[in-house]
Amino acid sequence: MAQSLSLWSRKRDLIYFGFFAIHIPIILLVDAVPILPSPFDNNVSRQLRNYYITTFRDKFFDGSAPLWFTSFMYMELYYHLPISAWALSALLRDDPLVPVHLLVFGFQSFLTSWTCLMEVWDWEDRTVAEKRNLTTLYGPYVALGAFMALDMFWRLRERLLNKSKQE
Repeated sequence: MAQSLSLWSRKRDLIYFGFFAIHIPIILLVDAVPILPSPFDNNVSRQLRNYYITTFRDKFFDGSAPLWFTSFMYMELYYHLPISAWALSALLRDDPLVPVHLLVFGFQSFLTSWTCLMEVWDWEDRTVAEKRNLTTLYGPYVALGAFMALDMFWRLRERLLNKSKQE
């Protein structure tokens, strides 16, 4: 088995590691607050969420979100949270399953964030400036999700083609 490279030398993986390290607290302290079990209910998360709602006027978080957005919150809690925790460890050890899992994660993250962004730009009761502010929050998830999915696709493709050449 080949020696794995240090995370510090794998720049894209280092970016993904940083993203997942930030993503976990965001899920627990802001995004999934309304659906978290009561032991996780705390003043810090309520204050952060209220600050976010007041500052960005994001209708997805103010109690008027459509049902499909609630399903996205459940995906964050039951899919993003565990895969993010796994990814931190997997990226550190250069786990060979990283491309498989992060292809799915990247595509799912791109698609759900893109859906939210399209909805935001359809809101008639928000100004263009408010929509731009929300775009600065959702846009990086769209971009990183797309980049991650494509990166993982090409990694898997290379592995499969190399394996087929060896056979």
